[in-house]
Amino acid sequence: MTELHGFLDHLRENLQILDEQIENARAMSKEKGTGALQWAKTLRDLVQLRNETLDKIKSHLLGRDETGTVKEPLDFHSSQTHPLTLFERRVHDYLAKPWTVEGLRIKCEKCVTESETTQTRHYERYTVSKDYSYIQRKSEDLCDPCYEKNLEQLLINVKAAREKNGWNLSD
Repeated sequence: MTELHGFLDHLRENLQILDEQIENARAMSKEKGTGALQWAKTLRDLVQLRNETLDKIKSHLLGRDETGTVKEPLDFHSSQTHPLTLFERRVHDYLAKPWTVEGLRIKCEKCVTESETTQTRHYERYTVSKDYSYIQRKSEDLCDPCYEKNLEQLLINVKAAREKNGWNLSD
């Protein structure tokens, strides 16, 4: 058996075991003899238990039961108490939504155009003085031309700050 990490892992293991038991019960119920009726009843109970386990998985992912009522208390949805549950639900919601070409287009924060080449770019802004050097990391959704303009502007600012403070440019 593998190491279990969460509620869904336990339910997955239960499903695997139930599937094996259902196969055994199905084979035993097809045999001739007096025990076939008992195995057929066991098979019925195992299939019912498997369906209940699948309902538990569904209600865990959606946070609601089949009637639509919320099963968890209100504080259950905070990210501090159950971060893995929220992560599982977000992934499920993300994968459940149909993907389109329009969903791949992201709006650039500088030129406000939507493009498939726009992505979240990480860069650093330097504020340099004689006493200290301060690095501010920033993330923005930028297209390729805007990102290149930002990098050029950052280089110009760093060179100007070095010249202003008398630092050697060969460093």
